[in-house]
Amino acid sequence: MDGTKERSKTVSIYTMGCKSNQYDSSALEDTLRAASLDVVPFPGPADAYIINTCTVTGKTDYQSRQLIRKVRRTNPGSLVIVTGCYAQVSADELGNIDGVDYILGNPEKGRVIEFIKRGRSPRPVTLVGPSGEGTPFTLRAKGSSGRTRANLKVQEGCGRLCSYCVIPMARGRSRSLALEDIEREIDSLVENGYREVILTGIHLGAWGADLTPPMSLTSILSLIEKKGYPCRFRISSLDPDEITDELIEIMRSARSVCNHLHLPLQSGDDSVLRMMKRPYTREVFREKVEKIASAVPEVSVGADVIAGFPGEGECEFEKTYSLLEDLPLSYLHIFPYSRRRGTAAAGYRGQVDPREVRERCDRLKSLDASKTAEFYRSFAGKEATVLIEFARDKKTGLLKGRARNYIQVYVDDADGLANTLTRVRLTGFGPDGMTGEVIGGRL
Repeated sequence: MDGTKERSKTVSIYTMGCKSNQYDSSALEDTLRAASLDVVPFPGPADAYIINTCTVTGKTDYQSRQLIRKVRRTNPGSLVIVTGCYAQVSADELGNIDGVDYILGNPEKGRVIEFIKRGRSPRPVTLVGPSGEGTPFTLRAKGSSGRTRANLKVQEGCGRLCSYCVIPMARGRSRSLALEDIEREIDSLVENGYREVILTGIHLGAWGADLTPPMSLTSILSLIEKKGYPCRFRISSLDPDEITDELIEIMRSARSVCNHLHLPLQSGDDSVLRMMKRPYTREVFREKVEKIASAVPEVSVGADVIAGFPGEGECEFEKTYSLLEDLPLSYLHIFPYSRRRGTAAAGYRGQVDPREVRERCDRLKSLDASKTAEFYRSFAGKEATVLIEFARDKKTGLLKGRARNYIQVYVDDADGLANTLTRVRLTGFGPDGMTGEVIGGRL
């Protein structure tokens, strides 16, 4: 015997979409390493590729198909596994792409080791469980590899059934992780050195409704504040009707919960909101944003908006635009309406011309730029606590990080500050964020 050790198989993961998908990929990385497989950065080269897809829009479907073809073209001998939400709802489309070995739905996500061991397949093998199951809570992540911030998925699935959204078909019914499990996983993340934890889910605001007895997100936030963890916590996204006075009060006085909220508006016209099956009105959205802005110091509030939903004429769009323009928002995430197979809105009359949709998106992007600039410039000369990231910015070579209220900050300073909460004076506004100078040591 020569004692030569057999080389471990290498695996590369590419993740598309939301923070819940990012969490799932982190959990897959942990699973692979536990099986003595080497996880290598994308694009490899690698013996096996896992592509964790998103299907929130037609564009993400297209991007998934293009990526799969590119991986197969550049790695003809490698194993290719496609999983995630696109795999769950459109396995038939993926099965038509040459070179896909395995298509695994969200319930089967955690079985990637089994299929890597099987090796290449002469034709696509599809294993997609019931859409109501979603990704199992047994697939858990110990952190986010190579990152300063860790996603913590506390909720899975969605029961709201908005007329434009395919995600309930991909992720199933709403399910909550028990509070004691959340506490245990937070303790582990803190022990592993993470300085920021992002509470995330497919419909985060539904957390706790299915528990016995029922609970709400404020139970998690109260636990965090009570424990006094040496890190900060960020809420990923909440619907406007889920913003309660209790939640606002916790954020107002919080030591550990970041002053940052992201609220999906989608439309500022009530008739469009009804067609979308969204459970609030424009005035409810206005009231919530104004209440948050007046109560929570230096808070950042962002919003999602969909342009070109069926039936959105010029009048309806102008109502959306004017509402966004009037409110103290710090940024917008803009999506052109995407017709999704199987959703109610796919059959609605009044589909908007794509050119008109692009024009509306362009106007919203200009509004986003002005909102962000106004918000950022209001902090020039002020101090902020910034979580410095491991990697320097590729364009500038500067250290970068996020302030408590999510402002992107760049600092020119010596290394050694990575993964630290550092006091910074914000000095100016640039095209990608604010510049700053370090004025204090790590916290």
